Amino acid sequence: RRDRGQPVEPTCLATAPPIGPCQTMPATLTMSAVAPRVAFARPRACRRPAKAARLVAVASGESSGKATKDFNATWSTDRSLRGDQKVDLNRGEKMTIPAPATSANMGPGFDSFGFAVDLENELILERGAFKVDIVGEGETSLPRDESNAIIKAVKDGYAAIYPDENLPIDDIKFTSVNRIPPARGLGSSSAALVAGLAAGLALAGQDLAKPQTKQLLLQLAADAEGHPDNVAPAIYGGFQVSINTGKQWVTQAIGLPKGMQAVLFIPEFESLTSETRAALPKEIPVADAVFNISRAAMLINSFATDNFEALRYACQDVIHQPYRGAAFPMQKMIDAALGMGAHGAFLSGAGPTVLALTGGHGSDVDADTMATFLAVEVADAMLAAAKEDGCEGRAVISAPSPTGVRCKKEETLLRRMGKTSGSVFLSGAADDDGTTFGGDEWGAVGDNDDDDDDEEAALFEGCVHAREEVVARVV
Repeated sequence: RRDRGQPVEPTCLATAPPIGPCQTMPATLTMSAVAPRVAFARPRACRRPAKAARLVAVASGESSGKATKDFNATWSTDRSLRGDQKVDLNRGEKMTIPAPATSANMGPGFDSFGFAVDLENELILERGAFKVDIVGEGETSLPRDESNAIIKAVKDGYAAIYPDENLPIDDIKFTSVNRIPPARGLGSSSAALVAGLAAGLALAGQDLAKPQTKQLLLQLAADAEGHPDNVAPAIYGGFQVSINTGKQWVTQAIGLPKGMQAVLFIPEFESLTSETRAALPKEIPVADAVFNISRAAMLINSFATDNFEALRYACQDVIHQPYRGAAFPMQKMIDAALGMGAHGAFLSGAGPTVLALTGGHGSDVDADTMATFLAVEVADAMLAAAKEDGCEGRAVISAPSPTGVRCKKEETLLRRMGKTSGSVFLSGAADDDGTTFGGDEWGAVGDNDDDDDDEEAALFEGCVHAREEVVARVV
């Protein structure tokens, strides 16, 4: 277009004034206030998966409202709930949705790069009176009602498949087991969003292991977040590089070497992404854009070739880290980690966690102690640098995880006991005086017709408690 004298109008991370055939590149580029987003119109009311319906992608921004892609194809593995079944979770079943922590940006890959870390939250769903239990991080501060963000995400995931039906949550109990520290740059909110959306899709009968379900999950999650750097690795695991094509979100995996470790310094204070993003400049010099582009390319090449000599330079950034790390000794910890032998180090996400990469090159963490020794040395160096500047925190040695969100459904103990010919029994247990407790002691309960009768379930539950008391006495 430049050769024909027509203006060039970049519409990616940065935008610039039109450039004619004889004009030069401007000195600064204007950062987009809002990342490009894709809104997926929900499918028509149907009793079949969304992929079998017309799923229309609509690009927001200047082309808002214009249908840019129409998905009409079905998959051979698509399935739907049968008859009047509205929720794919029966009484006596437990659905567990683990979702990993993630580290976004990785230095120069602002809003595009991210990898999963082997630290997971779990969302557990069971039939029962509506309740939200929270265990671990946030158990004293997060809401325990329908205002909890996870509950909204579950409803949104279900509505993506059945938009004209409300998810009946009155008889679903939710338990959120949180191990990812919140507001520390480790994707806790993204893990909650992905787990909730995934649970909604699973309740609607979708298989999270199928590629079409993951694709839909990526569109929903990235559209909600506005950028895919955390949600893509939370869904697919590993190291993901993601873009918006203008029609949909697309992600690709980059190989991670075996034995690589991620040393995390997690400060005691919290940092909200919304606040740190608001502090970023609206314009950047062209030289800074070139700085980040070149290092992002070198970072990808380092992982593609397993050559980490240049990673200390490839993890550098001038677009967001100098602003987000100005309030604490981020750069001192990065320098300390590199000085002790880390391949590269960067601010994890919006911070304040600082992450250093070690191992995965030469020494095998499963075969010898050198990789572990180096990770400990790097952790100690980062702790010392932080302490010197009065920054309190802790060091955690983790590893990149190849595993993203998934769904595991299993029968509860109550359900399994209900299948033992209508009897709840304790085989050959004895207390301290030699008394044995056989199946006949308990008698038959229930008719084992799988009709999920509440009274029958209560009977089973009473027997379970009695059995637990007996086991406790025996122990």
